[in-house]
Amino acid sequence: MNEKHVIEVAAKLFLEKGFAYTSMDELVRISKVSKSNMYYHFSSKEELLLSVIDYWINTYHHAIEEILAQYHLSVEERVILFLTHLSKGVQEREFKGSCPFITLYIQSPAHATQIKEKIGNFFCELQAKMKLLIKQGIERGEFRNNIDVNDVSSLFITNLEGALFISETLKDASVITKTAHQFFNLLR
Repeated sequence: MNEKHVIEVAAKLFLEKGFAYTSMDELVRISKVSKSNMYYHFSSKEELLLSVIDYWINTYHHAIEEILAQYHLSVEERVILFLTHLSKGVQEREFKGSCPFITLYIQSPAHATQIKEKIGNFFCELQAKMKLLIKQGIERGEFRNNIDVNDVSSLFITNLEGALFISETLKDASVITKTAHQFFNLLR
């Protein structure tokens, strides 16, 4: 229980204040977990950051899988459901670290190759899921059949990251779903 609580507190603080500006002592104080208990679970702040990355990956994977399983909905409807979920998270975080993966990738220490690899793998998996969705959309007649699935899925991820960044700068989460609707209009 303490381990999970510390990870959740760290996930929030790393996005709000930044990884470098959040000390282990501050995490102890805010989480109300003893220092010995904190270090029992995490030998370093980098180890805690790895757990925070896993936390975000699991959070996103759960949301993605739940929405992908709703085959009765169109591809666009499923993606918009996922993006609405993302938008709510961005708003709940008060537009701090709209994309936790990009934020934490940039903030992680240069020598933290394992962290950077985990984030890179997450984006590869996300793109693979998007490829499947685009293929489904083509097969169902929702999208044109002359679409390059690889290029379009890559473009979608890039578009999504840009929309997340703009939503943070404008403090407007609706940018995320509006941009996706426009993206899907181009695929018809």
